[in-house]
Amino acid sequence: MTGNRSEWIAARAYSLWEQAGRPFGQDDLHWHQAVLERELLEHTQASPDGREVLDRVRAPAAIEDMAERSILVVEDESRLRFDIVDFLDRAGYRTLEAANADEALVLLKTNRIDTLYTDIDMPGSMDGLGLVARVRSQWPATRVIVTSGLVKLSHDDVEAGVTFVAKPTAGLELLKLIA
Repeated sequence: MTGNRSEWIAARAYSLWEQAGRPFGQDDLHWHQAVLERELLEHTQASPDGREVLDRVRAPAAIEDMAERSILVVEDESRLRFDIVDFLDRAGYRTLEAANADEALVLLKTNRIDTLYTDIDMPGSMDGLGLVARVRSQWPATRVIVTSGLVKLSHDDVEAGVTFVAKPTAGLELLKLIA
């Protein structure tokens, strides 16, 4: 892998910090995430933008399988939601988006959703955990990924079939969780 490692990590940590809305006092979290991403890139010998990984995923047979799989992204922070949806679209998935649980329920009732990716802290009649409970009871086959930048959950805190990942979630990590 070419390029200055420290400069790459610093630029990526800054980008993660900006994507998270420039929160105060979370520099270590974003720096750690950037270091992990760099180590993954070095370990896999991937390019910084991961283009060859996306190209591998986009093999003709894989595109058909992925295009049939739908992901609902529920995130109240519009910029973050758009970034996630755009990334998943480019990876070949059929994505739907909602700004809160109420919008998500409408989409769940009218579409086949394979994976739900939802934030915990959201405005509306219920938060992300309420949405998860509803999805688990009404659509038990739907895979669920829960995320938060404020709350940390352990495996003991979530039921079977639910995965928790802290924000900000790296794109490659999200693809791994969905696959």
